[in-house]
Amino acid sequence: MQSRTHLGWSLTAVALLFPAWWIAAGSANFIESPLTVLQALPGFLASGHTWSNIGITLYRVAVGLGCGVLLGILAALAMNHNRLAEEVIGVYVTVALRTPSAIVAIIALAIFKRSELGYIFVVATVTFPFMALGLREGLKSADRDLIELSKIYRFGVQRHVRHVLLPFIAPFIFSALRNAHALAWKVIVVAEIYGAARHGFGAQFDHAWDYMIMIEVHLWLLVFMALVLLVEYGVLRRLERAVFKWRNA
Repeated sequence: MQSRTHLGWSLTAVALLFPAWWIAAGSANFIESPLTVLQALPGFLASGHTWSNIGITLYRVAVGLGCGVLLGILAALAMNHNRLAEEVIGVYVTVALRTPSAIVAIIALAIFKRSELGYIFVVATVTFPFMALGLREGLKSADRDLIELSKIYRFGVQRHVRHVLLPFIAPFIFSALRNAHALAWKVIVVAEIYGAARHGFGAQFDHAWDYMIMIEVHLWLLVFMALVLLVEYGVLRRLERAVFKWRNA
């Protein structure tokens, strides 16, 4: 019942955007009306060209974010385990965190040219410090008495992680993952535009904007927002609820 209430409020929040969009379309030359865009949406979604570009960007985000999460976890574990590692890795985390995404995109694409590795590198570099810092804070918050108790009773690695560490670090992991996921989508579009990519969201959005095909600009933006919300609410939050249910069991 509570989840349905939350879903209702979320859908209401989305629906409220349409009146604002309608008002903006009436007062600005470059904003199409919602009706015009929605009429063009079925044909846009029926095109294989649309889905191939969505698939390419989705692949870059998924692989780059996966690498960023893995690097962040390894960095957090190393920083939590060793003081010297904390000092050394902390520098890389701070540099990656403070460097503007556009600068990372330009440097990576200058090194890797237009290869897929360049786009994946950009997403991984920008997202890994968020995972590292989030997980690091979670590890710091773990109950030291419980950790000592698990050592005394000789918990195996699996029991130690499941019953001692995860209950503390799970909220930090999901908070960092949601931030990293949102940032990954933003930075991949920047990288695709700066890198003059031929395929992907950013490439199609840039092409439509250059030729002032405003309906297409709106359609790409609409699909982009729908995809980000789908992953956030359809995947990450469901996974979070499942993990927290297991954690409280």
